[in-house]
Amino acid sequence: MTHVPSATSEKTLDELRRVVVNLPTMPKNIVDDTRHEKVLSYVSAFIAQASPTLMHTMLREWAILDIFQVLEAACQFLVAIIENRSIDPLQHTAHDTLMDTLLDSISLYKLIHTMMTDQDSERNRVAGLEFLWMVCNAKSDRGTAFMQHSQLFFTYMDLLMDDSRLVRSRALDVLSLVLESTANPLSVLGKDIAPSDTMDADVSDDQSQVDCFNHLIDSNVTSLITLTDSLKALHVATSILDTMVKPLYQSNEMHGTGTQFKGIILSTILWIIQTLQESSADDHDPNVFRHTEKILVLGYGKLAKQLNQKGFQDLVKAQSRAKPIRGAASRGGTLPKTIVLSALKALQTLSMLFPQVVEKSPAIGVVLSILSDTKLCSDQRVFKACLTTLPAVLKTKVHNGLLLDEQLFAGTVKTILGLIKRPASGSTSLRLILTAIQEFFTDKILGDILAREKVGQDLASALGMKLYDMEWDVRDNVVEFIGNLFVASGPDHGVEWALRNDQLEAIFQKLLDEEAYVRAASVHAFEIIMRDPRGWNGMREKNLEERLSAQLPSLIRDSEAFVRRAVLEAMICLVSERKSGVILMVNGTDLFVDAKFMSRLTLDDSDWEVRIRACEFIAAVWEHCLALDEKADYRVRAAKRLKDSDSDSREDIAPPRPSTWWFYDIKGDEILVEASRDSSRLVRLASVETLKKIKASLEQRQESFTRSVAANGAGDGHDATDDRQRKRPVGDGADRKHSSSILPDSNTTGQHPHAQFYTVLCGLNFERLDATTSVEQLYEEVLNVERVEDVVMTESEKANDGNNILDCY
Repeated sequence: MTHVPSATSEKTLDELRRVVVNLPTMPKNIVDDTRHEKVLSYVSAFIAQASPTLMHTMLREWAILDIFQVLEAACQFLVAIIENRSIDPLQHTAHDTLMDTLLDSISLYKLIHTMMTDQDSERNRVAGLEFLWMVCNAKSDRGTAFMQHSQLFFTYMDLLMDDSRLVRSRALDVLSLVLESTANPLSVLGKDIAPSDTMDADVSDDQSQVDCFNHLIDSNVTSLITLTDSLKALHVATSILDTMVKPLYQSNEMHGTGTQFKGIILSTILWIIQTLQESSADDHDPNVFRHTEKILVLGYGKLAKQLNQKGFQDLVKAQSRAKPIRGAASRGGTLPKTIVLSALKALQTLSMLFPQVVEKSPAIGVVLSILSDTKLCSDQRVFKACLTTLPAVLKTKVHNGLLLDEQLFAGTVKTILGLIKRPASGSTSLRLILTAIQEFFTDKILGDILAREKVGQDLASALGMKLYDMEWDVRDNVVEFIGNLFVASGPDHGVEWALRNDQLEAIFQKLLDEEAYVRAASVHAFEIIMRDPRGWNGMREKNLEERLSAQLPSLIRDSEAFVRRAVLEAMICLVSERKSGVILMVNGTDLFVDAKFMSRLTLDDSDWEVRIRACEFIAAVWEHCLALDEKADYRVRAAKRLKDSDSDSREDIAPPRPSTWWFYDIKGDEILVEASRDSSRLVRLASVETLKKIKASLEQRQESFTRSVAANGAGDGHDATDDRQRKRPVGDGADRKHSSSILPDSNTTGQHPHAQFYTVLCGLNFERLDATTSVEQLYEEVLNVERVEDVVMTESEKANDGNNILDCY
C-alpha cells in the first residue's frame, strides 16, 4: 500500500509537482514504464484523500494526462477518478460535482469514443478498449454506471467484427467482464437503455441475465452464423458462445437461472465443430472412431430454427471449403482451424462446469472425429486441443463411481492406440498423446480400467514398440512418460499399470541405448521411481536395484556430461533417499567410486554441473554414513548395558569400524577442500556449504564425546592407521559398523580421521571462502580493479611494449 503524506503539506505537493512535471525531461535511460507506474501509484493515492481543488490542479495546471505517456498509467489515473465519484444523486457532493466537471472538461467520453472508432489506427482502438477493460475490471457499481452513462460499448458488435485480431480479442475480454460483473448487462450493451436521467445501476433481477443471454444467442450469434460467406463471422459467433459459458455458470449458481442455455450453447458448439470437420478433410483414419450423425441444435429460438433448417449446414460447409481471396484464411486454411480451436476451448470449459449436460451429448464422438481429420490435425495446435479436451469430456461419462459407457471408452482407447501406431506420429504428436493418457490415469475409474483390463496391456504393447522407434526423441518421450507416472503426486493407477506391465524392465533395457539422451532419460526415470516407495518396492521385487547398481560404473564414465549428471543424481538418491550403501560396491567388496576416480570426477570433469553433483554426492555419503554410525552407537551402548547387567559375562564389546570411514576411503575430505578453490563459483558454493555442514556435525559430536568422557571417566582411543590401509566392505548392515566416529578430546592423541579433518576445517577461512561464492563480492572486486586501459594498454614508443591486449591475462 502506498503511504501518502498529508495533502495539505505544501512541501509534499511541491515535490510531487516537480517529479510529475519533470518526467518528460528525464533521460530515457531512467524513465520507463516502471517509473511512470511508481509516480502514478503515488499520485492516485491523493485522489481519495486530497481536496477537489488539487484534482483540478493535477489535470489542468500540471497537464498530468499529457505527461503520462504510458497508456496503462493514464488509464489507471482516470479509473481512479471514476471510482471516487458517487453514483447516488441524493448523496452527490461538491467533490463529485467537480469530478464530473473534470471528466467533462477533458472530454473523456468523446476522447474514448474517437479512439475506438478510429479506423486508421489499430493502436487507438486497442487503447480505447484497454480503458474500458480497466473500468469493467474494477467490478464496481461506479464502473457500471460509467459504462451505462458513457454508452461507449454500445457498438460492441462493430468492435467484435473489426478486421484487427487484437481489437476483436480485447472487445471479447470487455464483453466477458460485462457479463460477469454487471447485474444488467444489456444496459451496458445498449439494448434496453432508458433515458439517461432514469438509469439504474442496481438492476439485479435474474430476468435481466436471461434477457441478455437470449439477446446474444438469438440476435448476435444467429446473425453472425447466417453470414455464411464470412468465416470471420462464424469465428466471432464461436467466441461469443465461449465468452458466455463462465457467466452462465455464475448465474446458474447464484440465481438458478440459465438452465435452458446450457444445452443450446453446447449443441451449437458441436454443430460448428462438425460443420468444419466434415468440410475440411477428404479422407479419414480408419482406426479412429467417427461421429456421423448430424448434430441438432437444442432450443426453440431463432438460432435452433436457423441451424436445424434443412440444407443450411451444407451451405456453411460449402462456404468453408471455398478458398478465401484475401485475409488470414488464405494462408493454408488458418481461419477454419482457429474456429475449431475456439470451439474446443469452449467445449473443455463446458465439460468442467456442466459435466451432466456434456455427458448426454455426442461430444466424445465429435472430438474423436476431429482426430480422424488428417488435414485439421496436421496443425499441432488443433491436435493438442483435441487431446486436451478429450480427457475432460470423457470424465463426464463417470458418475457415482461407474463408467456409463464402457464401449465408448474402449473405442476411445482404440483410437489413441491407432494414433500411437500411426507411422506419421512423430515425437511431438506422441508427447501430446501421452499427456492425454496420463490424464486418464488421474481419474479413479478410467485409471483403474487402464491398469487392470486388456486395454492397458494393449497400451503397454504399443509403447513397447515405440521404445525401439528409429527416432531417438520418440524413445525418449516414452521413457520420460513412464518415469513421470511415479512422481510423488502422480496417479496411483499409473504406477499400478507400469508395475503390472513390466515397464520398469522396459526402461532398464534403455540404459544401454545408443543415444545419450535416451540413456540419460532412463537413468533419470529410475531416480524418480526410486524416490517413490511403490516404485522402490517394485524395483526390489525384480532385483532391479542391484542390476541398476551394476550398470552405474560404466554409465558414470559416459562421454556425455548430461548422462554423468543423471547418474550422479541417481547415486545421490540411492544413498540419501534409500540408504543403500550398496551403490558404492562392486561384487560386494570393492568401491567402484574410489578416491582416484572421485577426485577426477569432482575436480577435473569438464562439465561444472557434474562437479557440483559430485560434491553433492560426497555430502550424501557423509550424511548416510553418519546416520549409520548413530545406529551403531545405539547398538554398542545397548550391548554394554546388557553386559553390565550380567555380572557373569566377561566378554568385551569390541566396537566395529566407523561407517564414516567410507567417506575418507574416497578422500571426500581432501576433495571437498580442493573443490572450494574450483574455477566455477557454483562448484565452490556447493563445496563450501558442504564443508560448513560437516564442520557443524563434527562439533556436535565432539560435545557428545566430551559429555561421555565426563560421565565415564575415560575414552577409548582408537588407532585408525592400520584400518585405513585395508579395504573395507561397504554394506547396509549396521552391525559391522563402528560407533566411535566421534571427535577425540583435546587431551587425546589418537589418529581418528575426524580429528584430522576437523583440524583442517578449523584452519579454513570460511569468511574468505564465502566471499568467493558471493556474486556481489565478485562484482565489487571487479569494479575495484584499476581500469585496464590505464594499467595494461598504456601506449609506449617501444615496439610491442604496452600494446598487447593479451597482457591483461
